[in-house]
Amino acid sequence: MSTSADQGPLLQVRNARKLFPVRTGKVFGEREYVHAVDGVDLDVMPGETLGLVGETGCGKSTLARASPGCTT
Repeated sequence: MSTSADQGPLLQVRNARKLFPVRTGKVFGEREYVHAVDGVDLDVMPGETLGLVGETGCGKSTLARASPGCTT
């Protein structure tokens, strides 16, 4: 009989990243981005609850909406 401690995480996120392009007015040149979420790691194990807490504009909703494998 396995316990929840024997199981892996229900949710595992490594290096979550979401960038939004910024209009700079430059026609040519490198694109600039706002790093909304960058380098977030988390594990949610069976029986645990995850809460995202932080100041307004810190990326809580962006992290929650990010698709798996989303890098841009």
